[in-house]
Amino acid sequence: MARLLRPETVSQALRLLADGEVGTKLVAGGTAVMLMMRAGLLFPERLVALEHVADLDYVEVEPDAVRLGALTRLRDLERSVPLASALPTLARAIGFVANHRVRNRATIGGCLSEADYASDPPAVLASLGARVRLRSVRGEREVPVTDFLVGYYETVLEHDELLTEVVIPRPGPRVRTTYLKYVSRSAEDRPCVGVAAYVDADESGRTEEVRVAVGAATANPFMLGDVAQMLGGGPLDAGACRAVGEAYERAIEPIGDVRGSSDYRRKVTGRLVARALETTALSGHGNGAFRL
Repeated sequence: MARLLRPETVSQALRLLADGEVGTKLVAGGTAVMLMMRAGLLFPERLVALEHVADLDYVEVEPDAVRLGALTRLRDLERSVPLASALPTLARAIGFVANHRVRNRATIGGCLSEADYASDPPAVLASLGARVRLRSVRGEREVPVTDFLVGYYETVLEHDELLTEVVIPRPGPRVRTTYLKYVSRSAEDRPCVGVAAYVDADESGRTEEVRVAVGAATANPFMLGDVAQMLGGGPLDAGACRAVGEAYERAIEPIGDVRGSSDYRRKVTGRLVARALETTALSGHGNGAFRL
């Protein structure tokens, strides 16, 4: 049976991680780790439970950024008025994760550290240009979410590192965002494909920056390069949205699983990307998340 350790500070947790390279596993909400242990997929020698660690449960809205403590529970983020005001698409997308029982336990740091390809927040965070702060006894570093997630259930976290904070740049006043979650099975809450769109356009409607992140189809959120450059800075009309969707459909190499085959996901991706951009371009406020 795994030995359970309960540090009360970040420093204590980091020392425990530094002391045990082999057989040590972090537990935040436990919604993923405990299931894997019960299924016989994980056999840790030590569990470092973070539930008593102080100072990592917060939402801080600053002029240029929103900071989320890694141990902030998803249910609290879903209900956070400051987060809904600053990043409404993210707040609503977090409310799509699993069910209220899971969100009452799961944390934003645990959600990212698990690196589940079929989770909703990573695509939205990738489209927003979010970064994660990683700490160890050796020091601290910040990594973009797009670089943090590197494979199926795989991140760049070293064995002695702890994700302590998610930092999200605050979008400018002209930016509009959308997240569309397509669920292919009525009994599922996990997306077949999720698409997060970020659009910054000038007063005439000409696009200056466009980001589109596709989640639940590949190991980590799939993004093409500068979409605005692809569009030549033109407006996001129906033809332009369709063209971007077709580009994503050609480029993506999605996984096949019980929620959809690779070919099915590829077709859904093209149409959902176009629809997400159309939703973003046509909406007066442009901030929302929608389950389809």
